[in-house]
Amino acid sequence: MKETIQIEKLLSEYAPLMARIAATFEANKSLQDELIQEMSLAVWRAFDGASKGSDKGFRGEASVKTFVAKIAHNKAVDHVIKEQRRKEFTHDGEFDPSNAAGAGSSRDATLQENAMDLMTGLRQLEIKYRQVLSMMLEGFSQIEIANMLGINEGAVAKRIDRARQQLTQVMEQQP
Repeated sequence: MKETIQIEKLLSEYAPLMARIAATFEANKSLQDELIQEMSLAVWRAFDGASKGSDKGFRGEASVKTFVAKIAHNKAVDHVIKEQRRKEFTHDGEFDPSNAAGAGSSRDATLQENAMDLMTGLRQLEIKYRQVLSMMLEGFSQIEIANMLGINEGAVAKRIDRARQQLTQVMEQQP
């Protein structure tokens, strides 16, 4: 029972992180919610497995935040691949900005619009570039990103540089 409470606390603590990662990879709000559930379940399984002695769970080799982010990013990448395959057969799923806009001051509206523009731009990048930029925006170091992705730090630096260049081009093309 104590393990369940700790896992629930952990999921609650990292829910905003998982929500931001989901928003980076999925524009549709209902699919974001579904993705967050998949991420939460994967995190729960990883920590539950670790508490039962499984070698596939959290082993303390990285921070808890890094471990949760790695699981969330892996689920997000799986989700994108699955959605791309699904969209090959259907042509729905367009982003509806009317659902994303909220009430607030002019400054809040401008900040929200800028954030939506950034998310839209990020979603247009290749997954490998989207991953490194979203992790960087979450405050992870290049070393942490390299460990999460299983690549060297130099490759992360290159991807970040290329991702920034591509994102700049995408943002300049947006109206």
